[in-house]
Amino acid sequence: MTNFGSLAAKISELKTEALSREAEGLKAILEKVVPLVPLLSKNYGACYRRELVILTKEERVQIEKSAGFYSEHKLVLYENGLLVKIHRYGEWSEEAQCPGWELTEEEEQTPQAAIVAFGLSAIADGLKKMLAGVPSALVLKEELEARLVALTKVLEALTSSQ
Repeated sequence: MTNFGSLAAKISELKTEALSREAEGLKAILEKVVPLVPLLSKNYGACYRRELVILTKEERVQIEKSAGFYSEHKLVLYENGLLVKIHRYGEWSEEAQCPGWELTEEEEQTPQAAIVAFGLSAIADGLKKMLAGVPSALVLKEELEARLVALTKVLEALTSSQ
């Protein structure tokens, strides 16, 4: 029984170390992406912050024939480098032109918290899709994609060893 206890402690220690390294890598990537936010952000009015939506998870639940509830989780990177998890939910209807939001929650995230909430592979995929819009003249894109591929491989190796 003592071996199981020490093995569990070692596994927990390895998971913590892996998460810490993943977070360091993600932080370095995000620092490289922040200068691109104004270039890749949608055209908003001058009073809005520029942002990049890294990933979105949506869920709709139909309650009636043409109406129901809606929930959306987003991971957003703002031009000031702030990483934010946004959750909003409300009602939707086929008759309405847009959903009626009842609540929007925003929570600042560290890279580590974002990895725990969304998973590194989902974040890496979102960043890859986002960087697909970067003009090829930016050499930075290739460097970031290489780091994302490396992070994904580390994640896969860690996942398969468990």
